[in-house]
Amino acid sequence: MRIRHLHYFLIVAEEQSFTRAATRVHIEPSPLSRAIKELENQLGVELLQRTKGRIQLTWPGEVFREEARRIIAFFENAQTRVHSASQGYHGRLRIGLTDNLAQPRMTTLLARCREEEPRTEVRITEMTVNEMLIALRHNQIDVGFTVDHSSTPGYIKEAIWSERPAIAIPTRHPLLSHEKIPITETLRYPLVLCHPERWAGGYNVIRRWLNDSSSPSPALNVAEYVSGHEPMIMLVAAGYGVGIGLKSQIALYNHPEVIVREAAEDAPSATTFAVTIEMNRPPELERFIKRARAIGEEL
Repeated sequence: MRIRHLHYFLIVAEEQSFTRAATRVHIEPSPLSRAIKELENQLGVELLQRTKGRIQLTWPGEVFREEARRIIAFFENAQTRVHSASQGYHGRLRIGLTDNLAQPRMTTLLARCREEEPRTEVRITEMTVNEMLIALRHNQIDVGFTVDHSSTPGYIKEAIWSERPAIAIPTRHPLLSHEKIPITETLRYPLVLCHPERWAGGYNVIRRWLNDSSSPSPALNVAEYVSGHEPMIMLVAAGYGVGIGLKSQIALYNHPEVIVREAAEDAPSATTFAVTIEMNRPPELERFIKRARAIGEEL
């Protein structure tokens, strides 16, 4: 069974079309179809149901898709570890960052890791909350960071640090009459909010701040959804609305047409969590999480 054929299968399963999948892998549809047929013959099952030009996964195909992902992840991890060893590294940490969490505490944490464990390779990948959970399940990352507070069976969520929310306000805006901005007051104006899928953890936190349900509400006037704090500040400066986010992250993006004020006490602090899978954790990871907690207590 060839790794290349597993890649082919996953792309066909994603595209549900040999033509589109062939375009992505830069081969003709016919040899791609033969490669999938060879997989099916090796396994002795039908992976794809082909009817009237449509392709759907059979139930064995659904199961094999998960296994193919595991095999590829295992192979890629082996390649990465061997390459790291050749560069002199003796350990490895793969970190998934969600919710645009590249902020000062994270910078301090990564810098301390380099100082205290220079022979441990650290790799950072930005992803969504859902991608983080899948990556943990398939051993593609060792730990993920998110502000999403929801409980997920099979995963361990540990509180690392907390942060205050802040409001990004255009200059000469009525909200500037408040020293600290009541969250309820922001509902009177158009809002620039985290994207509910690409920044799901932050979006869910803000919905909780607004005492709203997770589903869209007609009372919530959303001018625009954004994928990060930088486009949020840009739209606030342009007068699209008021931005809501974490104080430490909004503060990274200064703009002469935007004033940042801390939210009033009607909005609770947001907790950043380290998420791992329920299994034995390597010593490097245990030390990393302990270091993260220490930084949370310091700052």
